[in-house]
Amino acid sequence: MHQNLKVLILAAMLSVAGVGGNLAMAQGEVYTLNPVVVTAQRIEKKDIDTPASTTIISNQDIKDKGYTTVGDALTQTIGVDAYSYTNGAEDLGGSQSRFYIRGMDKGTLVLVNGAPINIMNYSSTEGIPIDSVDKIEVIRGSNSVLYGAEAMGGVVNIITKHGGEPKTTVKAMYGNYNSGYQVGTQGENYTIFYDRHFYDDYTDSNKVYPGKTNYAWKNGKGQRDSFYTSVKLTDKLTLDWARVEANKNRYSMEQINGHRTGNIKSSKVGKYEYDSVRNNLDLIYNDEESHFKSILAYNSRRLDTTNVYYNKNQERTKTSRGTNYNVYNFNFDNQKTWYFNDNKDSLTAGADLKYEHYKSLSDSDSRLGRKSYGLFASYSHAFNDRLTGIFGAREFVSQGNGWDEHQDEFLPQVQFLYKMSDKWSLYTNVGKSFDMPAVNSKFYSNKLKNWHVVPQSGWTYEFGSKYISGKDSLKLDVFHMNIDDYFEWIKEDKLITGGDGGINVQVNGGKFKNTGVEAEYTHEVNDNWKFNLGASISDPKIRDYGTNTWRQNAARVQLSAGIQYQKKKFFGALNYFLTTDREDSYYTKQGEIAKTNRTWDHAIEDRNILNAVFSYSPDKQQSVTLNMYNILDRHNPINNNENWDLPYNWTLTYSYSF
Repeated sequence: MHQNLKVLILAAMLSVAGVGGNLAMAQGEVYTLNPVVVTAQRIEKKDIDTPASTTIISNQDIKDKGYTTVGDALTQTIGVDAYSYTNGAEDLGGSQSRFYIRGMDKGTLVLVNGAPINIMNYSSTEGIPIDSVDKIEVIRGSNSVLYGAEAMGGVVNIITKHGGEPKTTVKAMYGNYNSGYQVGTQGENYTIFYDRHFYDDYTDSNKVYPGKTNYAWKNGKGQRDSFYTSVKLTDKLTLDWARVEANKNRYSMEQINGHRTGNIKSSKVGKYEYDSVRNNLDLIYNDEESHFKSILAYNSRRLDTTNVYYNKNQERTKTSRGTNYNVYNFNFDNQKTWYFNDNKDSLTAGADLKYEHYKSLSDSDSRLGRKSYGLFASYSHAFNDRLTGIFGAREFVSQGNGWDEHQDEFLPQVQFLYKMSDKWSLYTNVGKSFDMPAVNSKFYSNKLKNWHVVPQSGWTYEFGSKYISGKDSLKLDVFHMNIDDYFEWIKEDKLITGGDGGINVQVNGGKFKNTGVEAEYTHEVNDNWKFNLGASISDPKIRDYGTNTWRQNAARVQLSAGIQYQKKKFFGALNYFLTTDREDSYYTKQGEIAKTNRTWDHAIEDRNILNAVFSYSPDKQQSVTLNMYNILDRHNPINNNENWDLPYNWTLTYSYSF
């Protein structure tokens, strides 16, 4: 579309505000419980009035299901799949965790109180202590019009606690793999949490093949220190800061014919020591009188890796520097909302800019930066008491930086909501979304410096129904995704003559498609019992670079079920989550990389998660909680490299508040 036409469309939407509307509040954080209010439109809307597929994980849900990390909560959410190399969907050195929504890799944008925290296209949530979370909003489907790049599969908004009645809580946790303690305090205008977590050895952390290219990994002892604070500096200005410092270790163990010997490798690096620091800092200005909101966010991660070598006697012989980098980004987001026509119509419009910086600490010459800008608007019009239409658009510009070319994307979105009754609504949602290559995805060869890589982009179409009453919630959504220029990594020698077969190059590989249906049902039987059911059935697939063959890209089926019981001082719950009909393994049965010769020969195994939680509270100040995870004691693969989650494990936690 011609540049001038794009500007005219956005300008026309912005000019509607000049008609003389009635200003109204446009804040994003809301805390009502039933029905839930979400931020899918950047303004307050009840769940039943939101034309998008939504799941709201409340603070009570977190307690009921025994989640110990935000990653745990997302892993067991319908339509979401976690990709990680250790338990709790946490980071492990340079192997950062991320989340797929509807099978779309690196297409999930994570926000904290509306501020983006993604780094290098990774949607890690490691820096947010679970006890600081008030609720988590999962918005599935295209959201790039309102939130920009990376919101292709959906958006996760983690809303944290912001103070209340003065209270201090001390917790101590002990388990067979995890232990730690936490101190949290809050007042009228502040919340502070400090958490120290200890990890024990985990020997069988991946599937071992007889081939030579596959490793037998062991996750060693580690420690994570997390700090989170939210302080209301004035009645309009809030400061949020999350910081996590982690020390984790991973051993490369010897294996013979697919069996571990118990010895550390002596022919290559035997141990990787990872020291990382992550900061997520944001200032949120929210003027409820002028109805303007502004967010300035800073995110950073520094990783220092030490490679440790061993001899055949299992003695340390030398060390070297491994993958080391320092990456950060700034996000400046501004929005204003106008209500008019007796508050039946609204316009939310704004602008944002982002600066990303990557510095390799292993190579002093490796330094990259990128700037991008966005202008967006979303106009909601009530045609009558039942039918509402929402029309949105975004213009996105990314400056070239010597490696990445200048990019220009125009993104439209159209949504309709029809209220069958106060309890039942139908909706449609059609939108275009996109994602930029990660700032560190540069080419490592001058031969490829001008290789043309464009954003992956495409359309999502969906139709849904929501029924929400006092004791029941039933949601159904049917969707189709069609993405072009899907990002893929291939060997340089496959791309150009004389290329280096040891270098991976990011290219626009092909296409991504997914068609599916999602359903969730929650029912409160009485004051003591409630249960929930969920299902997702879809067909995520990609067409690889230079081929006409489609292959499965993520799990096709997810099923969930849970039952909770509350009786006076006692609480108990049993929760089950199944991920099945999964994609092919990265490795063949002989341990070779399957993609090299396109020799995929087996799919990764199902992920069966059966957890239980039991809690007893003798009074308002104290509680004792027993969490049991992976009760079936299965080797649950947590990625297509077939790394495994923890076997059966448990934690016992004592909490005291005063």
